[in-house]
Amino acid sequence: MASYRLNIARIQGCPPPAEVCEALAEFGLPADEEFGVLDQSEAGHSAFATIARRIDTTVDDLDEATGEVTARPVRKVVVYPFGVRPAAEFLEIYAGPAGIIEHVARFFSTCLALPTVVSAIEIDLPSAVGKLARATKHFQLRSIRVAEYAHNAYMSGPYGPKFLDTEQGIAFLDEYADFVTSASVRFAAPTGRATATFPPKACFGFSCNEDDRTEVRSILRKLI
Repeated sequence: MASYRLNIARIQGCPPPAEVCEALAEFGLPADEEFGVLDQSEAGHSAFATIARRIDTTVDDLDEATGEVTARPVRKVVVYPFGVRPAAEFLEIYAGPAGIIEHVARFFSTCLALPTVVSAIEIDLPSAVGKLARATKHFQLRSIRVAEYAHNAYMSGPYGPKFLDTEQGIAFLDEYADFVTSASVRFAAPTGRATATFPPKACFGFSCNEDDRTEVRSILRKLI
């Protein structure tokens, strides 16, 4: 199995796909900018692209002859593939953590100079887990993480229980829904099993066979 990401955000004010691709092609890959466009394409009602973000940082380097530690500048490059459906107001980013949404939003508004507003999508975890349980076979709620949990008057704090019984897990999730920071699930995909983890935002990490990636993405989209 391979691991994938599906970060979904709301995008408003985005022009049609043809105009997005035109702006992407015009921006290109400038040498003196933080961002650059590696490729872009249009398919139906969507525009797809891959952008690279340059990050200048430093690493500690040891001079073995003198024993001196110095900071050496390095440039890191992070690649963000994404797709945008302006009519549906959806932006999908296929790599990186949830925070990647802010970087892509900045790219749209500053580099492409588009009048877009990008915002994270909140999801109701108990409702999402219930939808997934009904829509898939062999569903299991494997574990959840709770930010604040008090087992008794003398103990409280973060808690990450694992469940052997899905019904008991769902009951626990319903009770502590306001404090849940993530849920981990397992279900059957067309050619094997899939696992997914998601917080109370539409930012999913999932693992499955490569042939099931498209189908699993489609299943996760329906949880919004």
